[in-house]
Amino acid sequence: MVIKESLLKLLTEQSINKITVTDICREANINRNTFYSHYANQFELLAMIENDLYEEIKQVGISSSNPQKLSYELCKYIKANKTICEVLFSEHGDKELLERILYISHDLTIERWKQELKYYDPQLFESWYTFAAHGSIAIIKKWVSSGLKESPGKVAAFIDKATEAVSKAFYAEEL
Repeated sequence: MVIKESLLKLLTEQSINKITVTDICREANINRNTFYSHYANQFELLAMIENDLYEEIKQVGISSSNPQKLSYELCKYIKANKTICEVLFSEHGDKELLERILYISHDLTIERWKQELKYYDPQLFESWYTFAAHGSIAIIKKWVSSGLKESPGKVAAFIDKATEAVSKAFYAEEL
């Protein structure tokens, strides 16, 4: 745990490409043999931290069968895990992690749209989801980088309203 925390602390100051195993060991007050008995390098350590976070959030997503509820549960999780999320969603974290997280609800959302609309256009639905997901990513990143001042409910409500506005535009085309 101290090794992971040390890397996260270092990531608040610089990117993973500038952090060495020696830096992590110094911060954790351990020797390099201890580090190497657990991880091959700093990149593997970061990947493990990110995958652990992803799997935890995936469990939240799996337990939430409603995309709107998922927005709230995701925001609530981010707020409860503020420190790690601030680091991993920052400029020094993995740029694709938040995208991977938001694509957890992909199949659920596409299925809901299929049921709500009379027609199914796979290419349109994929573009629609990409638009909604990337807008959500931008809102979450802004929220995290500004210190998570708003409540998870307020941020999730904004994301849901914005997504719903886009949905209504597509529904209107169908009529």
